[in-house]
Amino acid sequence: MNRKTLAIFTILLIACSTPDTYAQDIPPLQFKHFEKIGTIKFDGLDTLLIGFIEQVDVDSNGRLLITDWIGKQTLLFDSTGTLLASLDPSTCHPAFPFSPSAAVFGNDEFIFVKNNSAGYWGYQFTAEGTCVGRADRSFSSPKFIDVDPEGMLYGVGAGPPTKRVLTRMNSAGKVLAEFPLPPVEFPNYEHRFDQGGLIADGTHIFYASAGTLDILKLDPNGTEVDRISKRNSWFSSPNKDIPADAWQVFEAMKDHWGTTIVSLFELTDETILVQYIDRDKGTGYQVFTKDGVLIAEELGLNTLFLHGANGVVYSMVYPDYDGRDELSNPALEVYRFILPYF
Repeated sequence: MNRKTLAIFTILLIACSTPDTYAQDIPPLQFKHFEKIGTIKFDGLDTLLIGFIEQVDVDSNGRLLITDWIGKQTLLFDSTGTLLASLDPSTCHPAFPFSPSAAVFGNDEFIFVKNNSAGYWGYQFTAEGTCVGRADRSFSSPKFIDVDPEGMLYGVGAGPPTKRVLTRMNSAGKVLAEFPLPPVEFPNYEHRFDQGGLIADGTHIFYASAGTLDILKLDPNGTEVDRISKRNSWFSSPNKDIPADAWQVFEAMKDHWGTTIVSLFELTDETILVQYIDRDKGTGYQVFTKDGVLIAEELGLNTLFLHGANGVVYSMVYPDYDGRDELSNPALEVYRFILPYF
């Protein structure tokens, strides 16, 4: 997810909270198709200070991988928020700076972490968080990565706008194959903004980006199987690309560009969750079956989910200032998907 987009909505949440002398419980957000089932607080005595939760991944047991953009750390927690490990690549590759941008579970076998700082583009860890080694030299840090049930790593978005490929890698990030993807209507926008997502479920690959409102459904070799795109009048389709010249992008973004896909998650084994943002209309989500049937949607919101998996979604919130000069870590509110009746 684009960190600037998420930061804006985090600030909105903070601004809307009620100030008090001491920290209060945060009232749950209200959604049509999700109900709150709990809050995960990272407030154990051994938990490090968390600055900003950039990205979350969740395994089948509910363990959490938290990537902290400000603190430049990746932390492994159990489902209750108890710290299990701090993933530290310096134990096997000392002296290199570490600035993680994403971390994913490789089933119950490994963890892979993308790194944005000088040095290596990624690191492999055991499932318990022990450093195994750097990513293979062929790993080029795609924008989006996911691991299929067989432990294969897939990525999209590593190259220039003219090179749009799906990359298959092993657990160390070694490139095994590259498959060209269909062209997108607005390649510069897709290349410039880290919005969208990738799902590799073992049968199909689902890919979404900021360059289109279509969600590509591909086979594991990158061949297009279908496109998921069911929209109503709330959506404003983009009608032009942004300039290729980076210096002209900010001027071009003053215009309303349309509705864009922010993120894509595998909500359950049978469904995917797509989130959108529109400058004039706020945010929204849709839930589709993997066959492309729309089963739930809610539009015109002012918040975004950080992650979705195992039938639940996670929303980052900051507790109120406690009045004792102590900084509280952000928490994750957990909401369960309510399957609509037809």
